[in-house]
Amino acid sequence: MSKQDNEPKEIPIEFSDSEEEPEASDAGPAPVDPPADPPDPAEGEAGRLAALQSQVDQLTQERSTLLDQLLRRQAEFENYRRRVDRERAETYARSRAEVVLELLPVIDNFERALASLEHSGSDAKSLRQGIELIHRQLNDALAKFGLEPVESVGQAFDPNVHEAVSAEPSEEHEENTVIAEFQRGYRLGEKLLRPAKVKVASTPEK
Repeated sequence: MSKQDNEPKEIPIEFSDSEEEPEASDAGPAPVDPPADPPDPAEGEAGRLAALQSQVDQLTQERSTLLDQLLRRQAEFENYRRRVDRERAETYARSRAEVVLELLPVIDNFERALASLEHSGSDAKSLRQGIELIHRQLNDALAKFGLEPVESVGQAFDPNVHEAVSAEPSEEHEENTVIAEFQRGYRLGEKLLRPAKVKVASTPEK
């Protein structure tokens, strides 16, 4: 072997084109949005004031509406009260007129009876008949308005319609039986106008 074969040989190194540095992109850096402006404190305060003013206006309108309704109701009530008072007064006056109108014939008969006594000297029997007639006529007139006498004599004593003026021992009557009437009691419809004043039987002492 020759000396020339033992010498190292140089091996050529070739660089590939793919390892070339990347080309710079033509596009520039990505755009960045500018920072938002901070909120204006004056605008926020103005918005709150506007909202409050709107609420105040709404409440004021509601208050005005309610006040107007209240005044209307009050006026309607006053008109109703005046109408009721007027109708009540008219009813009372009409009722009084009806009662008086029914009693006028009784007064007429009293006047006729008195005139008859003065001019003709009527006897006691005729006078009694005249008074009984007037009494019956008066009772009939009052009965038209619902007046009724309270039954007393012979009835059991009822504290709701009787007023005991005295008591008398009696063997002929049961205890607490009304045996005499001093003043007649009257009802007007269901209402007691006055109780009857009576005498009541009691048990005789032994």
